[in-house]
Amino acid sequence: MLTRRRIITTVVLVVVLALAWSVWLAVQTARDLRAAQASVDRIEAAITARDSGARSAAITDLQASAASAKNRTDGFWWGAITLTPFVGDDASGIRELSKSLDLVASQAIAPLGDTVDDLDSLTAGGRVDVAKVAALQDKVSTAHDAFSTAAELVRAEDSSGFAGAFRSRYDDYVDTVSELARDLGAAETAVEILPGMLGAEKPRQYLLIFENNAEIRATGGLPGSWALVKADDGKLDMSEQGSARDFDVYANPIGDLTSAEKALFGPEMGRFFQDPNFTPDFPRAAEVFNAFWAERYPEQPLDGVVSIDVVALSYLLDGLGPVQADDLTLSADNVVEQLLSTVYKQPDPAKQDEMFRGVARSIFEKVTLSPEDPIALVEGIGRAAREGRFHVASFDKGESELLAGTRVAGELSSDDGATPHIDVALNDGTASKMSYYLRYDTEIRSMSCDEGIQQLEVSIALTQTVSPRDAAALPSDVTGRGPVGTRPGNQLVRVHVFAPFGGNISNVKIDGKAVSQPEAVNLRGRSAVTLAALIDSLDDVIITLSVESGAGQIADGVLQQTPSVVPGGANGRFRSSC
Repeated sequence: MLTRRRIITTVVLVVVLALAWSVWLAVQTARDLRAAQASVDRIEAAITARDSGARSAAITDLQASAASAKNRTDGFWWGAITLTPFVGDDASGIRELSKSLDLVASQAIAPLGDTVDDLDSLTAGGRVDVAKVAALQDKVSTAHDAFSTAAELVRAEDSSGFAGAFRSRYDDYVDTVSELARDLGAAETAVEILPGMLGAEKPRQYLLIFENNAEIRATGGLPGSWALVKADDGKLDMSEQGSARDFDVYANPIGDLTSAEKALFGPEMGRFFQDPNFTPDFPRAAEVFNAFWAERYPEQPLDGVVSIDVVALSYLLDGLGPVQADDLTLSADNVVEQLLSTVYKQPDPAKQDEMFRGVARSIFEKVTLSPEDPIALVEGIGRAAREGRFHVASFDKGESELLAGTRVAGELSSDDGATPHIDVALNDGTASKMSYYLRYDTEIRSMSCDEGIQQLEVSIALTQTVSPRDAAALPSDVTGRGPVGTRPGNQLVRVHVFAPFGGNISNVKIDGKAVSQPEAVNLRGRSAVTLAALIDSLDDVIITLSVESGAGQIADGVLQQTPSVVPGGANGRFRSSC
């Protein structure tokens, strides 16, 4: 017969063994997850070294570690741990993270690894192999589905109750896998439409716009230089090049500007070839660019418009290696300074245009003929698209519908359900190249949530990195030639703020002082105001606004902002208070 002491001893032993088993499971799972991270690092190194054997071995190890972590956390025992106080939340998070990682490792990494070998031979002799592009579709689609499901698994967990160190790592994983899911969605769209856009079925031609960030526009920069690119069964040819000076200036705007567009951006959007991208909505800017083109070259109809800014060119040069343009050697490290600053020490606009044409052609030829590192080149294009520095608009209805909603489309969002969007678009108002020295940042806080409507506070800080006195000594091509009422060394920036769909803007202040409420303009359901920021010192100019979201917009929000001359993304997300 069991004595009381023996019963207690047995119970204690069981508890200790259970605790020991739980600790052992946790330690082994942590070891599996660390091994998985090490395998990811090895995969990245093998891809960089183009070592397919090492890559395959690392993928195999990743799959084994991820499967082990999933199996350890997928049974009854771990399920019981998730119900315990203090550690239950963390255990649940580890379980979902392990499931997510196993899904990525088993279903996404291998097909993506196979595409790496295909990228090396996609371009040769000025031609893109459209058959190989089409063959990538199944692999990219499989990987996209896996990453999307993996992201949903971890997003469903509330990490607010996790231990501090684990919470930050968990949130980083959620952000990373979600970002990769979005990127693969864009890649899936790209491989689906690229063969057609590259002329697999019939020849195509596109207007390629080079955006100059030194004179800021809502989509990136001044479209001062352009090229006509023809595509025929993957064969790419830059047949013509020119500058904005090739197009007429119209007394009355062309492009069928709406009253809202005229009110927000002025009639200049349809009068000067330099200004269609005053709007942050790239598909609309492409329509206006097309109107200019059709007036000037009616015999050469376009199939679409593509734009890229100078900072994005620096990303491409990471994969291309240095390029030679006349006596100038350009690399990822110097192209931004050379094209956005140094070039303006040459006072002859014609020679400036000649330099831009030479650089554009040299980079185009390197892309299509002999990229040094195709993988880095693709990564550069992806980074440029994420940061809003590379846009594509197709005039084919089917392709346009497929592009809709992707970052490369560069649309001004409309009704996006529960997600509130705020857009901040900047346009130079100085007729100068002073935007090279412009810096800005936007912060958004959700202050409250009442009946499905968020109250948001927006703060935009603008400054410049050169004093007005030093700037006044710069060439007039930099400080501005036009009679716009701004003293040399200062710069005027037009700031357009778009409320979420169905929302509104109020309580506008500049440097803490209330200003007369600008007239709100409704552009396709988005209420927007235009503000003028005069930067005449090294001090910040601070714009603050109160913004109300649309009804039912209770999720975390999205900020979309004009990319600047500084490499890196200006877009972001802000937390919901609902």
